[in-house]
Amino acid sequence: MRRVVYALSLVLIFTIPWEGALQSGLGTIATVMGIVVTVLWVALIAMTGQMRRPITFLYVTCIFVFWIALTVFWSADPVNSTSAVLRWIESLVFTFTLWDLYRTRTEVLMGLQAYVLGSYVAIAGAFANYLGSHAFYTHYQRFSPGNTNPDGYGFTVALGVPIACYLAAAPETSRRARVINLAYLPVGFVGIALSGTRTASVAAAVGLLFGLALLTRLKASTRIAVVVLLASTMFVVLPIVQPLKSFSRLGTTATDLSQGNLNGRTAQWAQGFVALSDHPFFGVGTDQYRSVNTLDKVAHNSYLSVMVELGLVGFAMFASTLSYEHRKTTWLVLTLCVAAGSIVREPAPPAREEPDTVASVPVGVLGRSG
Repeated sequence: MRRVVYALSLVLIFTIPWEGALQSGLGTIATVMGIVVTVLWVALIAMTGQMRRPITFLYVTCIFVFWIALTVFWSADPVNSTSAVLRWIESLVFTFTLWDLYRTRTEVLMGLQAYVLGSYVAIAGAFANYLGSHAFYTHYQRFSPGNTNPDGYGFTVALGVPIACYLAAAPETSRRARVINLAYLPVGFVGIALSGTRTASVAAAVGLLFGLALLTRLKASTRIAVVVLLASTMFVVLPIVQPLKSFSRLGTTATDLSQGNLNGRTAQWAQGFVALSDHPFFGVGTDQYRSVNTLDKVAHNSYLSVMVELGLVGFAMFASTLSYEHRKTTWLVLTLCVAAGSIVREPAPPAREEPDTVASVPVGVLGRSG
């Protein structure tokens, strides 16, 4: 039965990048698959009486989520905060499920590959909306698969960049799979250009630097071939994305940086710091950053958001989860929790003028691969 649950979890991972493209009465396709996998995983544990021994990190994460739940008691909007807590609990259960199912390096690599393949589907969905002129945001003509927010979609595509590089450099990867993963880099570039998400473009650039560092694991001849292939591909891709209005939005990042206001975010952050000084230790309550700024917007800054909403106590827990196993390079649970968190927000109607949301990032998880 464990093989069946593991196989279904691969399907779940595959659907995460494009879950907003399909909706059902129970929610997105990833939501349905998540319910199925979780129920079967619990049944598996009940039948076998066995579960992989949790590491200290998972206990720390449980304490962190418990603290998030406590903030409901002093939240300005307990109902909204309770909904956020439920999403965190879902991510926590998801973390334990993956930790128990993915015990070997081979299993982890297969999970990572499923994510990259799912990202291909997400990009194809965004491209289909582009061909059909179905923009999620009319300003800058930003596209995404189905009814997914372009910010969350762009971030999931960006996360695929370091994963694809990691898989391409892994010695266990076959030649065909290596080509698929290397091809993801230019395809992912097109996907991010369609989304017009500036944060995703920066994240993808950092991920690409990680990928270039991994090239040292390959033979010299292979490294040269990879660089030539990617450079040639970019010459083909650039003329395709340059006319896109969403692509031109990526170029405004430097302007916002030079002006020093980051599209009004510095003023918004200043209000966040004022709220932090008023509630330094306990915060204002989870998912309540909108209530402390006059623009009614999220922080667009994960660290500040955690400090303001959960206080310095919660931020210390958050930092401990990020740093606990910082020396290990296991991407599966980290990537999937972040990806799942980036699309947990309720889908908004398309054709808005300006985006006001940013991908929410649950705690990053770094665990062992075997």
